[in-house]
Amino acid sequence: MKEAAYLRYVNEASGWLHEGRRALIDRVLGFHLPPLDREREILELGAGVGQNIPTLARHGVVDALEIDPLGLAVLRQRADLRTLLDQPIPCALGQRYDLICAFDVIEHLEDDRGALRWIADHLNPGGLFLATVPAHPWFFSRHDVAVGHYRRYTAASFQAIVPDGLEWLSGSHFNTRLFPVAVAARALWVAKHRLLRTPPEDKQGVPGQGMVGRLLSAVFLDEVAGFTPQTRRSFGLSYYACLRRKGSAGAPNL
Repeated sequence: MKEAAYLRYVNEASGWLHEGRRALIDRVLGFHLPPLDREREILELGAGVGQNIPTLARHGVVDALEIDPLGLAVLRQRADLRTLLDQPIPCALGQRYDLICAFDVIEHLEDDRGALRWIADHLNPGGLFLATVPAHPWFFSRHDVAVGHYRRYTAASFQAIVPDGLEWLSGSHFNTRLFPVAVAARALWVAKHRLLRTPPEDKQGVPGQGMVGRLLSAVFLDEVAGFTPQTRRSFGLSYYACLRRKGSAGAPNL
C-alpha cells in the first residue's frame, strides 16, 4: 500500500463533502425508516474507508462490501462492522437486508440497471434502498474519468434505471448552494490541466480540513437541515434517491 495514497484516501473521507452527505443520509433515513421489532440489517455497498458506518450503525447492524485494497485495509480494522465482503456487484449473498445503501457507487458500475435489479433482489419486502450519485451529465469531465465514473445522472435518468420491484419514496438534488462554486472550480481545474497537458488520470482535489473546509461544511450542513421528504431541488452537485421494495415490511431474511 502506498502511504501517500492511503493518507489522501482517509483525509478525503473525513472532509466537508462527506460530513454533509452523512448528515443528509441520517436525515433521509429518519424520514423513511419504519419501526422494526428486531435488529435492522444494513448493507453498505462500496463502503470506502467506513466513513458512513457510524451514521448507519445508529439505525441497525452494518455489513459492508468493498473491493478497493485501500478501503479494505481500513475496514478490516473497524470494530463497528459485523461482516466485511470483498466481492464485486453482482455477487451471491446468503441473506436479504432491510436497508441497502450505495453512496456514490452506482456511477462506477457499467451495468447500473443490473446493479439496481440485484439490489432489489437482496432487499426484504418493505426494505429501503438509499443512493447518492453525481449529478448533471453536462458536468462530466476528465475528473470523472480519473475516478472511474461511467456517467453522471439527471433525476430522470436515475429514475429510468429503477426496476419495477422498487417504488419511489423521495429524491432530490443536493449540495445546491455550493454548486456554482464547484462549477467554477472544475472549469479552472480543467483549463489548468489542458494548458499544462497533465495526465488524464490526475483528479481534482477537494478542500479537506482548515478554515475553507469548515466554511464549506457549515454551508452544506445548513442546506441539509432544511430538507424534508417533499424537497425537490432542480440542481446540485449530487442527487439522492430513496426507494422501497414493494411488499410488507418485516419479512424474515433468507
